[in-house]
Amino acid sequence: MNFISEHYFSILLSIPLLLSVLALFVPEGKDGKNLHLFGMIGSAVLFLFSALMWDGLVTPLPEKLNWMPSLGITYSLGFDGLTKTLVFLTTFLLLMATVASYTSIQKRLKLYYSMLFLLITAVLGVFLARDTFLFFLFWELELIPMYLLIAIWGGPRRDYAATKFVLYTLFGSVFLVAGILALYFHARSLPGLDHSALFHFDVVRSAIQQNLPLSAQVLIFLALFTTFAVKLPVVPFHTWLPDAHVEAPTPISMLLAGILLKMGSYGMLRFGFEFLPEAAQVLAPYLCVLAVINIVYTAGVALVQTDLKKLIAYSSVSHMGFVLLGLAALNAMGFNGAVFVMFAHGLVSAALFMCVGTLYNRTHTRVIADYGGFGSQVPVIFYFFLFMSMASLGLPLLVSFASETMVFYGAFVSNAFKEIQLFGTILPWSIQMLTVVSGLGVVIGAAYLLWMIKRIFTGPIQERWTQVKDASMSEVFVLATLTLLVIVYGVFPGLLTSHFEPDVTGIAQRNYRALNTQLVNANEAMQLPMLYSFSTGAPKQ
Repeated sequence: MNFISEHYFSILLSIPLLLSVLALFVPEGKDGKNLHLFGMIGSAVLFLFSALMWDGLVTPLPEKLNWMPSLGITYSLGFDGLTKTLVFLTTFLLLMATVASYTSIQKRLKLYYSMLFLLITAVLGVFLARDTFLFFLFWELELIPMYLLIAIWGGPRRDYAATKFVLYTLFGSVFLVAGILALYFHARSLPGLDHSALFHFDVVRSAIQQNLPLSAQVLIFLALFTTFAVKLPVVPFHTWLPDAHVEAPTPISMLLAGILLKMGSYGMLRFGFEFLPEAAQVLAPYLCVLAVINIVYTAGVALVQTDLKKLIAYSSVSHMGFVLLGLAALNAMGFNGAVFVMFAHGLVSAALFMCVGTLYNRTHTRVIADYGGFGSQVPVIFYFFLFMSMASLGLPLLVSFASETMVFYGAFVSNAFKEIQLFGTILPWSIQMLTVVSGLGVVIGAAYLLWMIKRIFTGPIQERWTQVKDASMSEVFVLATLTLLVIVYGVFPGLLTSHFEPDVTGIAQRNYRALNTQLVNANEAMQLPMLYSFSTGAPKQ
């Protein structure tokens, strides 16, 4: 057990990497069943191994190895509550995606599973890396498998969508390199730091606290924010996502919405709000405006969509705006709410794309007008689609309600700003006022989701759809499992918040103590005026 604790993160990264190689040598068998079984078993092993950390059965130790000491680069892996939550979400959704692949993917299965496990290796590396150079390597590695997964197994415009995804991400990566190098050269100019580990998070954090002018911090924050805004995505960098979702196969859409978007929000919290808190305070008003635009504008765009999958894609962008709103609050409740939204959105969006996939596999159309009357024809799919739509619009006692309530509460009690200066003009827009405006996104969300359900499942059914079959066992397994977690973490949110709340609250307290006069500790931060309570664990100092 000591060996596992000392090398836990390396083993965790090695499992999907090894599976990626082994997939190329597994015989397909009849209808590819051997490879589908390999994918499900491999992802189950990875999930169970990550669950050791989630359940506290293993307490991993940080790993640090001098890799290129002359350049200050280390092989450093570690975790906190934020990382642990996202690793658990990643491995869980991978398991759901591999089960969904059984009915969705039928060609070139060896390459498919090889690229799928390589993608997960890169994503886990992003969350576990504790060296900015290593973080960048994993960030870029994710491009290759995702490009191929869309370009080979996607829809008719898959080449366009995959290329657009790569170009947007590479555009953001330019700013990531600039921000990392700026921090590196600043650290290199300072005495007393470990010059064999200048890219390490701890060294970077120490360097920022030593004589880095606020103007430089703001510029670096903006550079890093641009990178993560593309991945989140934030308007106007969001246009790659609907195309990627529409053309990607169902399992990849599940991972794209459930996991890859979280890379952007994780990077914002880790690099921006944790490492550069002074710059975050300066930019908080403008980030809040962007969050409100994200929530309301993309909800409005979703309302007018005629393509079912594109509607869910724009809905996904809208809900990710709540993450940015929670971060802009600059307090413990807002940060915890943002992380909770990451997890909740991962579950609900993956389930919605699975629901879309179940219909598309039977009808081969995503045009909403082509449907109608499916409620009586496929009642199981209808019930799951209806339930997940209710979860997405924030029905009480479901996971989205709990997470978005935390964000709204955090923003309402925030002292981040009371006005915004724009082009020399003082605008009396407080964060509380902008939060009220963001509530329109919830109202519009209810409109487009309920209208979508009405058009697809009610009314008379067309003759050509009368032979359509209901959900298969594998589809029911995926949707039922996701439904269970949506209910459990909605009714008992403390089961989830207890994993990340102490560390995330600690970030807020250490960096934004002056703004947290109303939320001075985790116990106060977690006491919500609701029918059920959240975690009340003490923060790590």
